[in-house]
Amino acid sequence: MEDDQGEERSRDRISELPDEILFTILSFLTLKEVASICFLSKRLKSLWPNIVTLNFDASDALCELQRNGSLRKKKRSWYIGWVNHILELYKGSTLNEFRVCFDLDWTCRHDIDSWFHFAISKRVRNLELDFEEVAEKTWPPGLRSYSLTKGCYDYIRTPHGLSCIGLLTSLCLRFVKVSGEVLEHFLSHSPLLEKLVVEWSKNLVSLKVAKVASSSPLRLRYLEIRSCLALKNLEISTPNLWSFRYYGQKVALHIENAPLLANVLIGGNLDDQPGFAFCPLSSYLCQLHTLTLEMSAYNMTFPNFPQLANLRHLVVSVYGGYDDNLLVLTSLIDASPSLNKLSLELKIWRSSTYNHANSSCNVTGKPIPSLKVVEVVGFRGFKIDVDFVTYVLEHGKMIEKITINCCHPSWIGQIWECESIKERDKARKHALQLKIGNLPQRLSFRLLSSVR
Repeated sequence: MEDDQGEERSRDRISELPDEILFTILSFLTLKEVASICFLSKRLKSLWPNIVTLNFDASDALCELQRNGSLRKKKRSWYIGWVNHILELYKGSTLNEFRVCFDLDWTCRHDIDSWFHFAISKRVRNLELDFEEVAEKTWPPGLRSYSLTKGCYDYIRTPHGLSCIGLLTSLCLRFVKVSGEVLEHFLSHSPLLEKLVVEWSKNLVSLKVAKVASSSPLRLRYLEIRSCLALKNLEISTPNLWSFRYYGQKVALHIENAPLLANVLIGGNLDDQPGFAFCPLSSYLCQLHTLTLEMSAYNMTFPNFPQLANLRHLVVSVYGGYDDNLLVLTSLIDASPSLNKLSLELKIWRSSTYNHANSSCNVTGKPIPSLKVVEVVGFRGFKIDVDFVTYVLEHGKMIEKITINCCHPSWIGQIWECESIKERDKARKHALQLKIGNLPQRLSFRLLSSVR
C-alpha cells in the first residue's frame, strides 16, 4: 500500500495534460520561469522550445548595471550567450512575440542582426528591440546605439522577407538607429501593423505615416515617437489612428485623415514647449478623450483653445522650480467642459533660476463643472503646487476624490523613499492643510507620503 501511495505521489500528472493546456501555461511565463519549472515534467521540457513567445527581458540586470558599471562587459556577454543559446534550441515555426531588453550597442551588431533575421523569419507578430543605455554618461544618449544594418534592410525587401513582415502587428524600437525609409517600408508592407514605437533613434530625420499608392490602407492605431533628436518632419495620415504620442523638439508636424484620434501626448524639453503641436492638431482637439502634456513650467504658454468638448482626462507632467506658475493651465481646463479627471505629476527642483517677469497669466476663475477626480504625484508644498491645487479645489465644486502623493514620480514603485523624512513630513503637513482649508466633508481624500 505504501509503495502504491509513493508511486501515486511521484506520478507526472503534468505530462498527462493536453498540449493546448501546456502551451497556454508556458505562454504566461518568462523564459527564466519556464527554465525553472521544466524539471517538473518531461513533456514541459520537450515542449518549451516550441512556445510562441520569446521575451528576453533582463531589466533586473539593468538595475544592477546602474549601480556597478564595471559589470557591463560581463553582463553583456552573459545576456548575448543566453539569447543565442535559447534560439539554438528553439524549434517553433512562428512567433507571437520576440522581445529583447538590455543595454546593448553597435559593438553587438552581429548578434543583434542574427536575432532580427531569426524573428522576422519566424513571421513574428510583435517585435521589440529595446537597447536602453544605463551605463553611458554621454549626452545625448543613443550615440553608440545599434543601427539597423543594410543586411537587415535588404532581407525585409526580399520576397521571403516581405511575406514574413506581412504578419507584423507591433513594432517597437528603442535605442535603435533606424531611418524613415526603413520605417516606411514596414508601414507599406505590414498591412496588419497596429502599433509603431520609435525612441532615441539618431537616424530618424523625416517620417511619413500614410498609405502609398501600392499598399493597403494602414491599420495603425498607436503611434509613438519619442526623443528622436534629428527629426525635422512628421506627416500623419491614417484613418484608424486612435493614440498619438510625441515627445521631442519642435518639428514640422502635419496631421490629416485621423477621424478616430482620441488619445494624444505631446511633450518637449525646456525650450520645446508643446504648443507647436496644437495648430496641426486643431481639427482633432474637439474629439480627444485624453490629453497628456509633458513640459517645463518655464515660460509655459498656450494658444486660445477651441472647446475640447469630449476631453475627459487631462494629464500634465511638469518639470519646474518651486516658485514657478502653473495657473496658465486654467485656460486649458476652462476649454474642457466635460473634464472628469485631472492628473498632475510634478518633478520639482529646489529653486527656479529663471526670470518670472513674464510668468503672469489671466485666470478667469470659472467653475470646473464636471471634474470629479484629482490626482497629484510629487506634491512638495511649494508655491508651484499649492497655488494650482488650491485653485482646482476652490473651483471644482463637483470633486469627489483627491489623491496626493508626496513621493517624487521617479521613485514610484521603488523600494526606497524619495526624500528625507524631514522633507516628506513637511510636504505631508502642507497637504493636510489643503484638506482642512478647502475640502468639503463628502470628498474622499487620500494622502500618500511614501512609496511603500
